[in-house]
Amino acid sequence: MEADENQKNPLNQLRRTQPDQLENAWSEWRRTDQRHAFELINDPQLEFPVLFMLKDQLQERDSDLELRPRIALSQIQNVLHGADLGISEGAPFPDQHDLVVGSLLWILDTGWKNIISTDYTQVIDQTAIHVLHTYHQDWIKGMTNLIFYRYKNKSQRHYLISALLDTANPISLIYQANFLLSDQSVESDYARRMLGFIPEVRHTPDNETAFLSFESWYEENEHYLVYTGETNDAVPGGRPYRIHYSAKYLGKAVNAKSGEPIQEMLPGEKQNYTDFLKLPARVQVSLSSGSARMRKQQPKSWRAWINQPIQRQLVSLSMPYAGGENP
Repeated sequence: MEADENQKNPLNQLRRTQPDQLENAWSEWRRTDQRHAFELINDPQLEFPVLFMLKDQLQERDSDLELRPRIALSQIQNVLHGADLGISEGAPFPDQHDLVVGSLLWILDTGWKNIISTDYTQVIDQTAIHVLHTYHQDWIKGMTNLIFYRYKNKSQRHYLISALLDTANPISLIYQANFLLSDQSVESDYARRMLGFIPEVRHTPDNETAFLSFESWYEENEHYLVYTGETNDAVPGGRPYRIHYSAKYLGKAVNAKSGEPIQEMLPGEKQNYTDFLKLPARVQVSLSSGSARMRKQQPKSWRAWINQPIQRQLVSLSMPYAGGENP
């Protein structure tokens, strides 16, 4: 929904230009023309911050309210005080689910870019976390935008970062990397900080080079990233994702949350997988990169190569085995 269309609702306009007059204005509309007053509240173009600011004048069980504002008011109560979600109709579960999800997404889509009060921030935070982890909606891009907005405005974001990373979905890194190209240094600098666990990004001289370096790194490693549980915003040197080098070596995609390969291995691959794990860490890194490069450039040759013993593979890549325990 475009911002200029949202402004057609006078409550949206009033909230932006004269927020201190919002409650009195709506009360007067309700006194003089109650039907019109509730039409404004039920209007699809209404933005959530308006509903939040008028919450004390509205009851989620009010018969004049449609389901979306009723559910949203109940969500406010649920976060701040504990309540149900305001659905009394005997609708089938899928319909109720869609109504709740639609209302929560409305709260976020029209309300995330505001900081009205501590309570308001709490409602947005908990709603975003529910949408991602209870209802499993694809709001990863929105959550990333919210985190950067909060950082820029020096507001709470640590719970949001943990919730975003706990999705164990590496696509969140792409949305963070997009901020490297922001014309606002506060955003681009924060993106470099968030992605600083990637050496290819950390050591680049400027943001455009960092963005291109990230793209190359992500293209090469996206199927082999494993979530570590570390939060790089709070822990210096935190590394939220690590590369599963043995999976990269074999070209087997992994489950980012468990770290387990999700593709079966052929008998020869199983033996090489076992032998690979016995190599020193630095050799694992080099061999996995060499294997990935050959697989991309010479797939037919790679298929024959990957079935050779590890020692022969190392020699073919001019990487003699260096003994020692894997650190």
